[in-house]
Amino acid sequence: MNPNRSLGPTPWLPTAPQGGVKCREHMLSFILDTSSSVGKENFEKIRQWVSNLVESFDVSPEKTRVAVVRYSDRPTTEFNLDRHRTLEDVKTAARNIRYIGGNTMTGDAISYTTNNIFTERNGARPTARGIQRVAILLTDGRSQDYVLEPSKLAAKAGIRMFAVGIGEALKVELEEIGAEPKNAHVFHVTDFNAIDKIRGRLRRRLCESKLTTGRYTETFQFIFFTCAQTIFSSINNNLWHNCLKYIKK
Repeated sequence: MNPNRSLGPTPWLPTAPQGGVKCREHMLSFILDTSSSVGKENFEKIRQWVSNLVESFDVSPEKTRVAVVRYSDRPTTEFNLDRHRTLEDVKTAARNIRYIGGNTMTGDAISYTTNNIFTERNGARPTARGIQRVAILLTDGRSQDYVLEPSKLAAKAGIRMFAVGIGEALKVELEEIGAEPKNAHVFHVTDFNAIDKIRGRLRRRLCESKLTTGRYTETFQFIFFTCAQTIFSSINNNLWHNCLKYIKK
């Protein structure tokens, strides 16, 4: 084999959409903590974060539909999956999400989202279509109710949960909420000024297919074996660098 010959792109290395390419065909719900500990100033940063993140999706009735649930003492639908039909409509609505104040009933909000958002009567597409059901929960503190059982029921209903914690949010609760593997679905930042720093990483995970621990293990084993072959044969330096880059993710 000619060591200088390019092997071209490696299809087994998952890559996230770049540039103008967007995630397609999701049913996406944000679950936003609007309790008193968040505060109006910080909630403005959450509004902007949601507005920025939805730019990663091809929003339309046929592609990605977006909903928002806000919660404190009780959860409330800000808008359902079938309410807004374009990206600009969703961004405008996101910038106008109402702030409430109150307690932090996160478990109740997860149950509410499972039972009221991802339903056909509120704009969810039929499960037979195989379209991903994804929820991104963002909170800044400890829940005042239990989150484990509602999160298990959400997973059983086919909802892929992401948990984003800010400041004093508890790691153990975030991990109870987030889907497997935890390192792909659980995020934590120190304060509200840092939430935009994880947007790129979260976007990459959102755009991936539904993940399981088993698939991660199989993929890693295959990557490691192929990378090891590359080391000993010195076939292609670019391939080796791609291997290292993916393993570090």
